[in-house]
Amino acid sequence: MDDQLLEKRLDSLKKAYNDMPEEENRSAILAAIKKDQKKQKKNTWFHLPYAASFIGVGMIAGVLMMQYIGEHVTSDEKTELNQAVSDEKNAGVLKRSDVKAEFDALQKYYVEKELKTKEKLGFLSGFENSLHRDIPMELNEAETAFLSNLEDQEQIDLEEVRKRYTSEIDQAFTLPSEIIDRLLREKNDQISLSGPEYNLLNQLDSFMGAYYLSMTFYEDHLNKAVEQEGAETVIKKMNAGGKGLSSPRLKEMSAGAVENGYAFKDEDGRIVPYVNFMGIADRLRGEVNKDYVKYLELRSNRVHNDQGEVISYKNLADVLVKLEKTIATVKNSTIEETMRNDAQSLYALFVASPILFDKRDVLKDEVKTAYLYLIESYPDTDTANAVKLMFEQMQREKFQRPADEMEMQNNLIYPGYLNIRTDIKEEDIINRRVLPISDFMLSSYKKFAANKNFDILKHYGPFEIMQLYFHADQIGDYETKYALYSKKSVLLPEDQYIKEMQEAEMDISETLKGYEFASLYRSSDQPENVIGVQLHFKDRSDAPVFQMVQEDGFWKVQYLPFQ
Repeated sequence: MDDQLLEKRLDSLKKAYNDMPEEENRSAILAAIKKDQKKQKKNTWFHLPYAASFIGVGMIAGVLMMQYIGEHVTSDEKTELNQAVSDEKNAGVLKRSDVKAEFDALQKYYVEKELKTKEKLGFLSGFENSLHRDIPMELNEAETAFLSNLEDQEQIDLEEVRKRYTSEIDQAFTLPSEIIDRLLREKNDQISLSGPEYNLLNQLDSFMGAYYLSMTFYEDHLNKAVEQEGAETVIKKMNAGGKGLSSPRLKEMSAGAVENGYAFKDEDGRIVPYVNFMGIADRLRGEVNKDYVKYLELRSNRVHNDQGEVISYKNLADVLVKLEKTIATVKNSTIEETMRNDAQSLYALFVASPILFDKRDVLKDEVKTAYLYLIESYPDTDTANAVKLMFEQMQREKFQRPADEMEMQNNLIYPGYLNIRTDIKEEDIINRRVLPISDFMLSSYKKFAANKNFDILKHYGPFEIMQLYFHADQIGDYETKYALYSKKSVLLPEDQYIKEMQEAEMDISETLKGYEFASLYRSSDQPENVIGVQLHFKDRSDAPVFQMVQEDGFWKVQYLPFQ
């Protein structure tokens, strides 16, 4: 059978050679060879006799081709063909200079985006040095890691790095105004944690620090303007986009700030910027999901000042009641989940935080006043009923601070509308959203994604590793998602796993739809051993367990964690 196959291949080859034109299509031959160089090589295993037949035919084809070239191809074409053959041998081989050139190009791209963004935000020349300074450092680290493992890298790996960091740079410098324009243009009523609505919130937070810092750079301009017109007039003109300001620099910065959703106000005698959530809500009203607009309106109620301190506990009481009443009216599950998470965090801040007590470890008078104000002003709310129970509990302890923070958390009574389970140990409850992950976690994620070194994640517990897993799935980084699995699991080959994930086209937001809170899940026969994270959902009786395992001192994900 194999001899017959070889003879058939030789006959076919001979016929093709006899039919070969003498003087035409030389360029086509060379072009075909060049085109073939660009194809991705695949390691395919053949049955040995078949492999031998291909090798034999290939050798004969090579001889015939060289004979044809010797007889018909010009010296210039021979040189070009020889270069093509040489290039084929070196295809996929990376040089250090290639890698350096690629990363230099990424650094240059970062600088260009940084400068353009600075101009659109209205910042002074040189101020761009405060924008996303972690990116150049990440690029340097990624370049070092890539070069240290150069022999195992291919051109396609370098291309993937370029695409990933180009996308990351683009994302980092996406302006809030660009996202607002997109929301107005698309008018999409669907909302997901990975959609533009949440991207807008992230980018508003991202550039907020830059605007705070900018006040130092514009101090002379501001002082001169205030001296001439007074703080109230200057703030009014700044919030009008700089119209009427005498300082061109101050006018430019104000215009950029207002365009991107920021505004200015007087706080303790200083002009400070803030995210103008109500202004953004007004711009989007009637054009986007109504529940999203409601959330923006709630976010306009500032709880902390720029030092992170509670501005007013009485104001915080009002915000908590607004959250309870608004949550009862929203229909979008993603927005409701976000509001519930905010409500849980703010409620804990209101009744179970060390900052509630003075230096003598006694509840502050302003906090007591806020409790009584909430109980008397909103008697029919779940929030007021829960606060009343907490107040009576504190009163029995003579308003003394509990011995430790854990005791404070154990005594926490949540409002009924939050539906916090009471059959789970309080210390096992995790009142945090799964997505999006924090900036700090995102930095760790990027470092881990670059080299898959678990030492980077050594301080993370099961909930945090689960967050990274969901984040990897959300952005389609299936290679990093695969790396988070326990190596003791029965895994598919990585390439097959990635292919199946890409074809599955799962929407991670659907998996977390209705999520309320999480809790550590322990082994029934060994309660001290955590074996997963249980996810609790609104309007769902089941509470699936995301299975985890400790391996080599690190928390890792069990393959197919939801089983």
